[in-house]
Amino acid sequence: MRQRCVEWVGVCVFASLICMSWPIGVAAQTDQLPSPWVGSDIGGPSPTGSASFGNGSFTLSAAGADIGDVSDQFHFVYQQVSGDVDIQASVDSLSPADPWSKIGVMIRSDMTHDAANAFATVTGAMGLAFQSRPVPGGTTDSIAGEPAGAPQWVRLTRVGTTVTGYSSVDGASWLMMGSATIALGDSAYVGIAMTSHNSVATAQATVSQVRVTPLSLRTSQQSADIGSPPIPGSTTYGQGVYTITASGANIGGPSDQFRFVFQAVTGDVDISARVDSIQGGSLSAKAGVMIRESLDPHARNAMALISAGRGYAFQSRLDPGGLTNRWSGGGGAPPAWVRLVRTGSTIEAFLSADGSSWTSMGAETVPMADALYVGLAVTSRSTTQTTTAVIDQLTITQPGLPQPPTVALTAPSPGSQFTAPAHIVVSANAADPQNQLVRVEFYSNGTRIASLTTAPFTMTWPAVPAGTYSLTAVAFDAAGLSTTSAPVTITVAAVGSPPRFAIFQASADDATLVTSYRLDIFNVGDDPNTAPPLASSDLGKPAPDGSGVISADCTAFLAALAPGTYEATVSAVDGAGEGRSSPITFAR
Repeated sequence: MRQRCVEWVGVCVFASLICMSWPIGVAAQTDQLPSPWVGSDIGGPSPTGSASFGNGSFTLSAAGADIGDVSDQFHFVYQQVSGDVDIQASVDSLSPADPWSKIGVMIRSDMTHDAANAFATVTGAMGLAFQSRPVPGGTTDSIAGEPAGAPQWVRLTRVGTTVTGYSSVDGASWLMMGSATIALGDSAYVGIAMTSHNSVATAQATVSQVRVTPLSLRTSQQSADIGSPPIPGSTTYGQGVYTITASGANIGGPSDQFRFVFQAVTGDVDISARVDSIQGGSLSAKAGVMIRESLDPHARNAMALISAGRGYAFQSRLDPGGLTNRWSGGGGAPPAWVRLVRTGSTIEAFLSADGSSWTSMGAETVPMADALYVGLAVTSRSTTQTTTAVIDQLTITQPGLPQPPTVALTAPSPGSQFTAPAHIVVSANAADPQNQLVRVEFYSNGTRIASLTTAPFTMTWPAVPAGTYSLTAVAFDAAGLSTTSAPVTITVAAVGSPPRFAIFQASADDATLVTSYRLDIFNVGDDPNTAPPLASSDLGKPAPDGSGVISADCTAFLAALAPGTYEATVSAVDGAGEGRSSPITFAR
């Protein structure tokens, strides 16, 4: 079978081999670290290390015998984070003092020299690695990653006591290097670690686009598998977005198997959410909102759901262990809104395309107790596969109780593109049902960029460097309740650094059928399968690296394009035909 398919791993890389630059703090000074970052030597290295921040990047200088074995000597730029967390960063450059000089991201139990830790690192000349010391004073384990050096992305994700390390060429497509169980406390130290692996000399490095994203649930919420699904599920949360992975035979029949993110409530309740995506499992994989009498797998419940490929539905189980009733809500697919409203013993289900105009899917009398659980439910409808659902804009309200404020970003528009250094107007509409709104905060990739206490809630975000940013607004009221807006993603393009490389995954038939690759450029919005390209370049047949990734230098071809935004595809060609990648968007 002729495949000739091409998968993009990354978009064009700029002349400096850095795609974007991420600001950790607004108006940070070159010779100091912006809050909440702190810098410190660990283990008493000599000479001492240092770190500074400016123009969206950290610059580090560090000595130290090593990070490894049973004790560490290094410089650490860190912040303390409670609960689950994700940290990622672009190691843009490394000037080593030794082939084993190391720079990367770390999660550490404490600030002692022999603390338990995990470390995703780029070395001077020995490739990438995931290191872990499972317990204080224990031996450090190391798993080799790709044989690459800076520039390179590294990432760690902590879920409970499990820490997983990743690497990436572009910060978008990640390769797992390893995972380990680490003795971390409720809070841990998260940041950038660097050692020269030379007790008398320092190494230097620059790191940008550092993103620290707490993943723990809201204070009142918990997450658990219900009905002992065969593959354990997981939940991460950050900036109003829940990512829920679940297996499970079904939610239905007399018993359920699923992942549940829930909180306890009493009495009447209104719960709604947007299911942004469902990936994996069967076409009948389900995600939605649920009201449930108990955490027993046979419990009475009602669920408003969207499935991966079967549309909307309203389900209810009237008796413990009884069969589940089901009403179809018609066709549809994520992104989709679902909602349940309980009034006494009556539960009504709704669907919506926009979260504003609601259509009823039906109502049922479900004789549940006054105290119950409400939340998000996901099942893969498979005992051998998992489903991952991304759900946001969860709202839970109860009559007679203080209600949270509402907030929505009004500017910039989703998908907006700017040129660096950009001055971006960010605005939001916010209100509180009790007229007790106290402030609106704006965040970019989880970092606060402004806090406003009076309307209009508009600010200018100054001198934004090149990069891709996810913006949110959070509204707070006097009762301590808060609401996070739906995220808006924007892009800021660099000036004066035209793209140079096309980076893509080689065809599965690269060694047998493919004779060459071709880069095609299109206007944004054109269908590459029908529209003629604006320009094309024969890339020949460059050799893929050890992970099957091809990097083709297209400097002259791309520099000839007029400044603007384009779409690009790569096609694998042989004597019988060709296969085209999905398009990516880039700025020239």
